[in-house]
Amino acid sequence: MKLLFATDLREPKSVTDQIQSLSISLNAELYIVHVHIPTSTTPLGVDPMSGFGEIAYAMYDPAIENAVIEAERHDFDHFVLDRFAVKVRPALHQGDPARVILDDAVELNIDMIVLAKRRHSAIERILLGSVSDTVAREASIPVLLMPIVK
Repeated sequence: MKLLFATDLREPKSVTDQIQSLSISLNAELYIVHVHIPTSTTPLGVDPMSGFGEIAYAMYDPAIENAVIEAERHDFDHFVLDRFAVKVRPALHQGDPARVILDDAVELNIDMIVLAKRRHSAIERILLGSVSDTVAREASIPVLLMPIVK
């Protein structure tokens, strides 16, 4: 059996402990995926040279993007080492989180996807959507949503 746990690195230890216990109980291989959302260009509403607001610029600095990716990798590596005593198969990807999770599940022939589920307000759901809702709705395999209780 293969379990895929998708993390945003904010799950409490109680959730990762339960996922680890689940993988042990099922004698499952545990794949841990973290998806970094690439930094888009930052639109500036004010021309930095003239101060006029009519002209919009888009700024992108590859050095900043690389630093962000390295920080994500560092945080992900630390998360995995700190939280899991069992052997895991970690992967850090870039892209749309729901799409990457679903694609990884197919590519790796995963049997079940495990996600932590936060409570969002109605406005947050409308504005931000929900990775867990999208994955649960579109997955062709079982999805286990573990509630995060504060």
